[in-house]
Amino acid sequence: MIGTTISHYRVLEKLGAGGMGVVYKAQDIRLGRFVALKFLPDDFANNPQLRERFQREAQAASALNHPNICTIYDIGEVDGRVFMAMEFLDGVTLKDLVLARPLEPDRLVEIAVQVLDGLEAAHAQQVIHRDIKPANIFVTSNGRAKILDFGLAKINAPSRVKDGAAAAETIASGEYMTTGGGALGTMPYMSPEQALGKPMDARSDLFSFGVTLYEMATGRMPFQGDTTGVLFLSIVQDNPVPAVALNPNIPTELQRIIEKCLEKDRELRYQHASDIRSDLKRLGRDFSSSSSGIAAVVEPVVADDPSGKSRASSKDTARSQAPTSASTTTPLRARTRSKTWAFLAVLVVALAAGGVLNWRSLKKVVLTDKDTIVLADFTNMTGDAVFDETLRQALSVDLEQSPFFRIIPEQHVQETLRLMGKPSDAPLTPEITREVCQRTNSTAALQGSIAQIGTEYSLDLKAVNCASDESLATTEAQASDKDHILDALNVAASSIRTKLGESLGTVQKFATPVEQATTPSLDALHAFSLGVKTKDITGDEAAVPLFEEAIKIDPSFAMAYALLGTSYSNLEERSRGAEMLKKAYDLRERVSEHEKFYIEAYYYDIVLGDLTKAMQQYELWAQVYPRDDRPVGNLGLIYGYLGQHEKALAQAREALRLQSESGLRYSNLVQGYVHVGRLPEARSTAEEARIKRVDSPYLYLYSYQLAFVQNDVAKMAEEVGRAAGKPGVEDMLLAAEADTAAYAGHLLAARDFSRQAIASTKLTAEKETAASYEAAAALREALFGNPDVAQQHAKAALATSKGRDVQYASALAVAFAGAWQRAQQLSEQLSMDFPDDTLVRSVYLPTIRGQIAVSRRDSSDAIELLKIASQYELGMPGDAEFLPSLYPVYVRGNAYLAAGQGVEAAAEFEKILKWPGVVLNEPIAPLAPLGLARAYALEGDTAKARSAYQDFFTLWKNADPDVPVLRLAKAEYAKLQ
Repeated sequence: MIGTTISHYRVLEKLGAGGMGVVYKAQDIRLGRFVALKFLPDDFANNPQLRERFQREAQAASALNHPNICTIYDIGEVDGRVFMAMEFLDGVTLKDLVLARPLEPDRLVEIAVQVLDGLEAAHAQQVIHRDIKPANIFVTSNGRAKILDFGLAKINAPSRVKDGAAAAETIASGEYMTTGGGALGTMPYMSPEQALGKPMDARSDLFSFGVTLYEMATGRMPFQGDTTGVLFLSIVQDNPVPAVALNPNIPTELQRIIEKCLEKDRELRYQHASDIRSDLKRLGRDFSSSSSGIAAVVEPVVADDPSGKSRASSKDTARSQAPTSASTTTPLRARTRSKTWAFLAVLVVALAAGGVLNWRSLKKVVLTDKDTIVLADFTNMTGDAVFDETLRQALSVDLEQSPFFRIIPEQHVQETLRLMGKPSDAPLTPEITREVCQRTNSTAALQGSIAQIGTEYSLDLKAVNCASDESLATTEAQASDKDHILDALNVAASSIRTKLGESLGTVQKFATPVEQATTPSLDALHAFSLGVKTKDITGDEAAVPLFEEAIKIDPSFAMAYALLGTSYSNLEERSRGAEMLKKAYDLRERVSEHEKFYIEAYYYDIVLGDLTKAMQQYELWAQVYPRDDRPVGNLGLIYGYLGQHEKALAQAREALRLQSESGLRYSNLVQGYVHVGRLPEARSTAEEARIKRVDSPYLYLYSYQLAFVQNDVAKMAEEVGRAAGKPGVEDMLLAAEADTAAYAGHLLAARDFSRQAIASTKLTAEKETAASYEAAAALREALFGNPDVAQQHAKAALATSKGRDVQYASALAVAFAGAWQRAQQLSEQLSMDFPDDTLVRSVYLPTIRGQIAVSRRDSSDAIELLKIASQYELGMPGDAEFLPSLYPVYVRGNAYLAAGQGVEAAAEFEKILKWPGVVLNEPIAPLAPLGLARAYALEGDTAKARSAYQDFFTLWKNADPDVPVLRLAKAEYAKLQ
């Protein structure tokens, strides 16, 4: 979207998002001015009701030309994208200004008078706003207040009700009735008649303005409730806490104005916006010379109701429908509460006057960017199983957009559950979540619940301190029906983010609605949620059908394609994985910024193999989300591919710091230490992972590789034994055993281990992994002098997979086997299939073509072709199952031998010997001393040549006697005697 032109507007940047649209800053290229473009979400564009609301907002606001109402310039539709062009405003909403603290008196009057000017203009044009609240009032940087969001406005309604008879006549006409007699608006700001679903007139806006005025003066909303029902009763029955009880410095006249705005009986309420404006202007004149400000906000410490539940916290709610009727009898509890508040008002004033009460000491504790959160399962009181797992996953997606918060990953939660002696899929009840929270040294647990009353749904979120179980923040949102639950969750999530300390700027910037970031289908989201949980607990193979089900329900579900793609890639089905990631990439405009980073980075990395672009995306991802370990860890892998092993090690350490309970991060750090030869640190890291009981398939493999470099045969055998019978792990260790056997010249044993590894892949249907083992066997046989067997393995590998690494190993094996024409064909296919791949262009193709040139006895051409590979020649491309490292070096060494340049050849083979932690047990590792011996012999240094030959024979002292390369070496050595 950024940089594109919609109609005659060029989109410049994203400003924010909400349930009813995404807003961008754009430039009108015809008039040269900045505008704000509000787009109806794609999934809503075909919803007649939502389109009608969007149209109504444009019609209502465009009919009003007033400096205190946001100007609407245009409305249109381009390529199915419905948009509204409106005045671009620089500033913040009134909600941002209040943020739980009162405004200064002069500021309060200045803003309130401007809002009333705008309301008076709207009412004069027979427009009732019906959703006046601080979030819909914008204050520009130059101090001008603007009324926003006329999406719920009622048009063609008389704005001034001159007397009760006129009002009755208007009401009788039914002109104000909302659809189905339900209530529209935001519950805490509704008038009593609005909450009851009764007909409304302009005086309802004045009640909502009174609620807003109360909040401006005290930092709190007048009507409180832990549930929708309690809040509803508070609005229609209770008198609010006197504003002076919360802010003793409020002038008496302001208290009177607020009380008159909040009259339950609209006949006793202010009748016109101009009347309130006049009273406020007089008030402003009376205290304009005073320098005293309004006192800071107080949390009423004795304001709990008899049930013990605090009624102090405000509730941010979604637009909803309230019950259409309620008892009008004032209960005894409400009458008693009024007396209690009167007493509290006196008490608070007295304490403040005496300096006893520290107003700011009672401020709610918020989180910092160092804290972590554990998500509990939602308490589902609806009986509808579709909400199980779904809402928790949706909330996780919503919160993970935030660069501020860090949610404890599922794998860490599951490991903790196991340490607690519970199943890894145990329900995360509030009690269990709190213990998980404490064990993971997290700060807060976030609990959610959903309930249904009639067709309406109520969502509650509550953050509690893990150590004290003290409530840190609560919020609530309502949905009028099942189709709007995700919309309500967006509202609740944004509210809880703000209340827990995240800056309003990032909340607004990173707030893609969850139905856009994931899917508007609860059924598809349910399948996806189960897939995510299954992927973490059981593995990728079991998760695949669930992701496929999510895509079947919603073929536009971008993140389902993305996770399906990574699951296929983890199962070594890279071609299928690339296909799914490509689909996710094509749909990436639908997702949140956080998930967009994921999709784009993995697309460049896994699908295209363009490591330059992938690194750029990972770096940007890490900058925007500095607490996410994935971009850091993947950057480390890329550095390893490119041979920058110290940088790779640094990234691996940082990734483990960010995710200290991840088996994958531990395994990557072990691998990094092995690469650079820091073996004691590699061993201590592996042991630390075992002590902490974190696990990863790669810990087995990298611990095996560490033991190999240390020549610890017992430890290698231990790792193989631990992996036995574990799908997806056993085959890797068997393949490693095959390479180790070949390293010692035990070719028959290597062949047997390879067969076992291939058979083991059938347990997980990993066809591409099996193909990579076939390709590795092909390389081994070709290097050891069995060209026919090598070509058979290469053919079998390519029949199973056309994956990048399989093609590379097969083509190189065929080239080593001397079938250079076939190798040339395979290299051309590899080039066509992966035109953007960094490793293919810079390592794989030069190596294959260099070996083809050697086979054709054109050594000078081989040396020239391999120059491009020199920058990455120390890298470890491929994957855990197949790491064809240092092959450009080996081929270059043979090219120098063929060219008669012994010194240069010796330098290449010495590189291989210098990097044992990189070459590991690859078949070129034992052949490096043989190549070095040939180089010394070429230079006439018989003593060094004889010593190098003996090094090779020592490695292969128990080798199979009929291996061709061994027989050839012995013949060469005999000539030196």
